Formats: sequence, C-alpha cells, structure tokens
Amino acid sequence: MKQLVLSSLSIALISLTAPVHAQRETRAGDRGVPTYSNSTQQLGYEHGYRDGADRGRQDRDRGARQSLAPDDYRNSARYSYEPSYGNRQDFMTGYQRGFQDGYGDGYNYYERDGRYGQIYGDRSDEARRSSGSRSNGNSFDEGYRQGVSTGQQDVRQNSRSDYRRSDRYRGGDANYQDGFERGYQDGYGRSRYQSDGGGYFPNRGTTGPADTRDGAGPTTRTFTVAATNQWTPTGIRVNQGDRLQFKSSGEIQLRPASFNDRANVAGSLSGRKAPNSPIPSALAGALIGRIDSGQPFGIGNQTTIVAPASGLLYLGINDDVLTDNSGQFNVTISW
Repeated sequence: MKQLVLSSLSIALISLTAPVHAQRETRAGDRGVPTYSNSTQQLGYEHGYRDGADRGRQDRDRGARQSLAPDDYRNSARYSYEPSYGNRQDFMTGYQRGFQDGYGDGYNYYERDGRYGQIYGDRSDEARRSSGSRSNGNSFDEGYRQGVSTGQQDVRQNSRSDYRRSDRYRGGDANYQDGFERGYQDGYGRSRYQSDGGGYFPNRGTTGPADTRDGAGPTTRTFTVAATNQWTPTGIRVNQGDRLQFKSSGEIQLRPASFNDRANVAGSLSGRKAPNSPIPSALAGALIGRIDSGQPFGIGNQTTIVAPASGLLYLGINDDVLTDNSGQFNVTISW
C-alpha cells in the first residue's frame, strides 16, 4: 500500500485504546441512533457522526486497525463547533457520541447500514425545528443534508451518480456545494459511488485526481491559503495513492506583528510549535492538508505528496489561534 511521504511534519502513529462513550438521552430505531432533546447536542451528534465516519473510512482504507483513543474526537470537534450552535459543552457531548458511532460505521462500510438516512434524511419542518439543524446550522450543513437525501434518492432510482445535475447543488454557494457533494457521496454509498465513476470527469486514462467543480479542466490549480483560515477547500477530489506536485511559497505572521513570530510553508522561522494545533508535533504555521474530515498531514515545503486517502482535499495552517494571524501562502498543485 502506498504511504504518504513526509519530512519533519510526519504524524507519529499513536497507540490507541478503546473509546469512552458519552451519555445519551434516548435511542431511536434498531441501529442505535440517539435522539437528544437538546438541539445543540443533536447538532453535535450529526457533526460528530460525519467526521467520525470520514476518519473510520480512511483508517480502513489505509489498513490501520479499528481503534480510537478516548480524546481522539476533540481535535476534529474544535474545527466543527461554531458559537452560533449554542453551548459548547452540549455540542461536545453530542459530538463525542456521534464521532464514535460514525467511526465504527465508516470503518465497517457504513454505506450498507442505512444510518445516514436516519440521521440526515429529509425531515418535516417540525422535526427540523426541534433538532435545531436548520436554525443553528450553516450552508455546508444544509448542503450536506440535501446531498445525502439526493444521493439516496438516486440509489433508489438506480441512477448513475451525478450530484451536479441537481438544481439544489447548482443554486448553492461554494460552501453549500462542498457540503452537498460530501453528503451525496455518503448518501449514495462511497463504494458504489466510486465504482460507477462517482459523477466525476477524470483525466484522460481515468487516472489521477479530478477537479469536482468544472470537470477535468487543466491539471494545475493555484490557491491562496490565508493565515486566518484553518482550512481552505480546493474543490479537488483525490484517490488514495494519487501523486500531487506542490509548488508553495509565501510567509505569514503568527500573532500580532509586535511578536515578530513569522512562518514560511515549512513552519515557524524560530522553531516554535503550537501544542493545540492540528499537528502538535509539527512547526507552528506550517502548510498542512487533510482529506475530507480525516486526520491532518504535513505538506510544508515538499514538492511531491502521495494522497493518504480518497476524498476532497483541503489545505490548512498548522496553528491553534488564527484570528490574530496575517498573510497568506500561495500554493500551486499539479497532477
């Protein structure tokens, strides 16, 4: 199996233990989908399930054993929570349980389970209000939910997968479209989605990554990765083992300028690390990546990366507090 080639930004494998389950209020259905009376906990569960399923699927695909440490969910939850969702602790309570349930389903081929329909399927207006998923969510969440529903409908109709033909997808903003695509893959079932072409228009010879926004297009894309954004979507779908060529440049300021704390794509010029960053063992401010909501990996100043998983590629900044940063990286990706 191909593995990601990393330098000092590599993520060390951690010995994992069994998860600690959060308490839930009630269980609905025979697959143990919890229903919380607290709308923020319910929203946390939905976010956690989605992120945990991505993590489980990626662990399965790379041949890792099925296992989670008790606090493995915390790093993902940190980037999923927004103050508009409500009380943070309530969100985390639901998120932890959702992450654990999603991880198990993702690792064990959750597309066969049907739990996605119970969690994200279309609901009545009353159910949406009670769950808080519409009032507290964002355009990504709404797109994700609609994508799940559309994908499941296409499966029932035995239609070839193609999320772009949906009027809902075409009418949404970039964040909504990103969520819709992710949801459609999960609703349709990722193994089936990939086996029938997945609605993508891959490069000639059907190898290499495919740009999901405008078909095959040119095989080079350039992105601006702002120092104030944890994750920047590229709109590029990669398959595990794809080789990507990177040309990255730029310098960012970490913390206010008075601290003179700068970083290039390889990380902090002073050698500083950020304990609560996505990759604590890597230098603060370094250029990093992730596939869907999976584990982050280092990019830095490397010129070649082998995709560690299949899904949508995101670029990010390895820092724990981004609001006081400034500057940007310029990243060109070719395949």
